[in-house]
Amino acid sequence: QRRVNAIPVYRVMKEVGPDHKKMFQVVVELNGAQYGPAWGANKKEAEQRAAKLALEQLGLLTVEANVE
Repeated sequence: QRRVNAIPVYRVMKEVGPDHKKMFQVVVELNGAQYGPAWGANKKEAEQRAAKLALEQLGLLTVEANVE
């Protein structure tokens, strides 16, 4: 949030699967641009993955720096 000077807005685009094993598809909007989508086993995981995609696309996070 500090580098981009914008507050991200996360939107759940899809929920699929049975109630006990849902998957969530999330996009993040920043300054009017949309990044993602990203999937996760819960909303938090999907939001984190969408945020990572946004940072990579904005050049604020390199793929090499994210290797575990």
